[in-house]
Amino acid sequence: MTASQVHNKRIELKYLLDTRLSLEVRQWACENLGVDGHCSECLGDSYEINTLYFDTPELSLFHRLSNAGKTKHRIRRYGDETTLWVETKRKKGNVVFKNRTASNESDVTGRLLNLGDDSPWCGDWFASRILERHLQPTIQVHYRRFARTSTLDGQGMRLTIDSRLQASPANSFNVASSSDKVNRELRTNAASVEILELKFQNSMPHLFKQLLRMFSIPATGFSKYRTAVSMYEMSPTGTVLPGKVKATSEESLLNA
Repeated sequence: MTASQVHNKRIELKYLLDTRLSLEVRQWACENLGVDGHCSECLGDSYEINTLYFDTPELSLFHRLSNAGKTKHRIRRYGDETTLWVETKRKKGNVVFKNRTASNESDVTGRLLNLGDDSPWCGDWFASRILERHLQPTIQVHYRRFARTSTLDGQGMRLTIDSRLQASPANSFNVASSSDKVNRELRTNAASVEILELKFQNSMPHLFKQLLRMFSIPATGFSKYRTAVSMYEMSPTGTVLPGKVKATSEESLLNA
């Protein structure tokens, strides 16, 4: 399966929740927003996400160095799907710009293992960026996403809560599936907090304003990628050192 490049621009605001507050916000979302078609009832109106992040050997993205440190490059798998999404994400203020293309797993891994291949592929734009920016697979991030969505006054709005955040070492260009038993044994719990995201196109919908007045949740910054990398000792070439998991405090992770 392949798809043309999809461009997306929207505002995304992040908030950190403890378990109690997360349950209250989820209940509010179920009462006020519609069902998200990507979710499964057996997972509690949620779905699982597995993402492989790229960085330079110097970890330019992690350290926010030069232009390479401004844009996330990643491959995403939803649950156990065989379709992968190659994508970039760049943020300016609260506005997020995403480019993404869907392709079958064998095409993604085959092309990225052979970046010199010039035959047509829907993800050529992504492969070119990996080559030009000297990016390499760095770390995998795994979590479960609760989601609800609605359209109000012609504007789409989406609420998500990410929980069970885990990290695992990169395995070349392979992206683990949710049922990958070998990868699950390698995963490390990265944070106990849950991440609420409010997503919309223009001005904040009044329903989201109502939510924030009801629960008084302060906005914050949180990077799943930087939090995951912070869990490990990294080699001078930007790869995870096997078995070298840091005893990192929760406070330092929240500031990653």
